[in-house]
Amino acid sequence: MALPRFFAAIAACVILASAPALANEVQDINQQFRKGDLNGALDRANRYLAKNPKDAQARFLKGLILADQGKTNDAIDVFTALTEDYPELPEPYNNLAVLYASQSKYEAAKNALEMAIRTHPSYATAHENLGDIYAKMASLAYDKALALDNKNAAAQTKLALIQDMIGGPPRKAAVAKPAATLAAKPAAAEPAPSKPEPAKAATAASGAIEAAITRWAQAWAARDVDAYLAAYASDFAAQGTTRAKWEAQRRSRITAPKSIEVKISDLKIEQQGDTASASFRQFYRSDRLSSTVTKTLKLALQNGEWRIVGESSR
Repeated sequence: MALPRFFAAIAACVILASAPALANEVQDINQQFRKGDLNGALDRANRYLAKNPKDAQARFLKGLILADQGKTNDAIDVFTALTEDYPELPEPYNNLAVLYASQSKYEAAKNALEMAIRTHPSYATAHENLGDIYAKMASLAYDKALALDNKNAAAQTKLALIQDMIGGPPRKAAVAKPAATLAAKPAAAEPAPSKPEPAKAATAASGAIEAAITRWAQAWAARDVDAYLAAYASDFAAQGTTRAKWEAQRRSRITAPKSIEVKISDLKIEQQGDTASASFRQFYRSDRLSSTVTKTLKLALQNGEWRIVGESSR
């Protein structure tokens, strides 16, 4: 579920390392799944499970395939059955929480994560995801309070703080719906002293740059084109075409897939004044294709916001 990056996509996690190694057939199914052949992978998984109905790894993999196909209820059935047959495994509970959250069933998601933690208290992902579920539920509660009393300044402040923490867009109106996606972000920093130390200032800038990149990736995964394009500066180098044509191309590529997953790792930031360079490994997967590249973003501080002015990948 990778709720650290969040409800926008379902992460293909694996069963505990202590579980038996995947059989060759299951490994082949997994490779087929990773290549994006969901129908073929599901067909092979079903044929394998017809002969090996108790294979936990194959059943787990089938649940991931169904989730990627958008068959949420079927995937929930698979993971629920796994929790009944293998209650000691935390991963099926974790994935159930992602699926429930995608249906806005936050109480069910919370219960699933609590079970994951009960079976495996050191499961860090479940702890982080549970925190994000609580934040989302709090956001909904404050939003409801404002719908009943749009002059409630305390509720407005609390909602703004939570939405900033979980990566949601700012509230546009008193009764606006809360963000559909969540993201783990650093807690809001305390106001800086009038003359911050250089090291602290650099750390704060690095955190702001990382937060901007995280929002960009989340908007992409959520297929929120407006938020995605807002991450780019008005003078962004549109790679040999006009800004209008580039935006139209990106809008088409982002809205065409039924689902998108974007993961970032090994982030390195180099900042000099009001400009910065960020390099990282980018994993992208949709229902159409998947890829892993090394990407570099050039950013500039404009009107108090870090925005992308150039990008390249290899």
